[in-house]
Amino acid sequence: MPSLEPQRTAVVVVDLVNHQCTPGRGMLQSWQSAGIDVSYIVDRLQTTTIPANQRLLSAARQVGAKVIFLRVGAYSCDYEDLTPSFRGISAWEPRADLWGAQVVDQLDVVAGDISLIKTGSGGFYTSALDSHLRNMRIEHVIYTGVITNGCVMLTAAGGMDRGYAGYLAKDATATVTPTL
Repeated sequence: MPSLEPQRTAVVVVDLVNHQCTPGRGMLQSWQSAGIDVSYIVDRLQTTTIPANQRLLSAARQVGAKVIFLRVGAYSCDYEDLTPSFRGISAWEPRADLWGAQVVDQLDVVAGDISLIKTGSGGFYTSALDSHLRNMRIEHVIYTGVITNGCVMLTAAGGMDRGYAGYLAKDATATVTPTL
């Protein structure tokens, strides 16, 4: 990895929110009810992903890099502002002002961090992420979060399309299986 200038670097944390990361609730409960084994992702979140994010965010803030949280959810009470493919998550109560769309308790959102709602998969396509990064003159983006092979990768791909140098912090991401 090249040397990164902290003032031109941001860590973008994708969807480490309650409705996506809490065992027995939201996405994980839905998958479990559908017969999907969630034990790998639950374990990875607690033992690897969240601790790696804690370390990375602390280090980023210490050197002056920006921290941006993308929180999948809706602004609208009827969830109609979610992209059509995401409207099914409304049962998880992923509204911006509700518990489901809040960043997990293990990660602190501190003064100076940016927290954005994204209404679909890719953060560049469904949030104000690009305008914030451009206004801050960010050139390098380190991506973390869930689901690695879904929202994280779609966000990273959107960043590449817009000219950002992107890096995936693989220990700071999680998905359903080790293979994915």
